[in-house]
Amino acid sequence: MTTDFEKKATEIMLEAGISLEHIQSQRRNFFQDTHIENYYNKVENSEHLSKNIPIQKIIALKTAGAVVGKSVYDLFMGRTTEGRDSKKIDANLTSLKEHGLTFQLAFYSGEFNFEGPSPLRFNYYKEDDCYILQNDGVHRTISAKMFNAPTMSGIVTDYELDKEKKKLYEEYDSLQEILRLTDIKGLTLDYFQEKMNKKD
Repeated sequence: MTTDFEKKATEIMLEAGISLEHIQSQRRNFFQDTHIENYYNKVENSEHLSKNIPIQKIIALKTAGAVVGKSVYDLFMGRTTEGRDSKKIDANLTSLKEHGLTFQLAFYSGEFNFEGPSPLRFNYYKEDDCYILQNDGVHRTISAKMFNAPTMSGIVTDYELDKEKKKLYEEYDSLQEILRLTDIKGLTLDYFQEKMNKKD
């Protein structure tokens, strides 16, 4: 059943020029988990400001709220409430209604800044060509995806793939699945890495 908020939000987005096709497509646009962080290393002194972070390459949000496996649509529309602040979503929607789509997209891309000296922070994982938002800016990112913004701005830190770490993680992940099927608990990645390193 469509809620009153969904009807209102959809109407505002359509009037702003966002297509119904895009709005509906966000039902199938799911946020991933952050397991990729386990096998990448930070590139020292790589932090830089970017105004051209492609929205479609932001695959995950590092936040205390439960957003993994949730769609952009459900998070924006309130079909899932965990990890969602309705006031922040409303603020993005109200801004879209009052100022228009061009203004809103320019805001996300950092053409002007009303939020002071604290830009969003993203980690960029080179070999997988994707970004993960770090903590602040969850609702802004959800709204930017919902409004079909092409880019966002923020401070980007680059990460490089560590092939050995990835191999270990894949072995650990496979073992975790076996343990899940056998209902054995308690194996952490740190413990697994420690045991594997002792074998070398």
